[in-house]
Amino acid sequence: MKMRRIEEKDRETFLVMANEFYSGPGVLHKVDPRVLERTFDEMVKDSPFLEGYIFEWEDKIVGYAELSYSFAPEVGGRSIFIEEIFICEEYRNRGFGHKFLEFAVGLVKGDTRRIRLEATRSNEKAIALYRSFGFEELDYMQMVVDRPV
Repeated sequence: MKMRRIEEKDRETFLVMANEFYSGPGVLHKVDPRVLERTFDEMVKDSPFLEGYIFEWEDKIVGYAELSYSFAPEVGGRSIFIEEIFICEEYRNRGFGHKFLEFAVGLVKGDTRRIRLEATRSNEKAIALYRSFGFEELDYMQMVVDRPV
């Protein structure tokens, strides 16, 4: 698998994959397409907060991932949040998610002290993969207030 930063030329492919991601078992609800557009725009403008990656195999785009960045007072350093990992269904179980996690976990060094992600409890296969990398469940309840699109 080849992995590269997302580019403007990936817009339509990303939007199709992201819509599929937000229709699957890894999330609790669909997301407005305008939100996906804004997310893409943030990734391609070289944002300090969000990076997007495209996965390619045999000259085909097979998935994507997003990382967001912040400072975590709980660990006294920078934190990476794996926002999304998506592999197109026909390319799953080939190690692409594993390869991305190797890359992402490898970013935890120096001032970067934590990597974090979330999963729906029903996504058992993903949870097993995350645990194989040392991710542990936190006993926090997440709460949000969202502003309308």
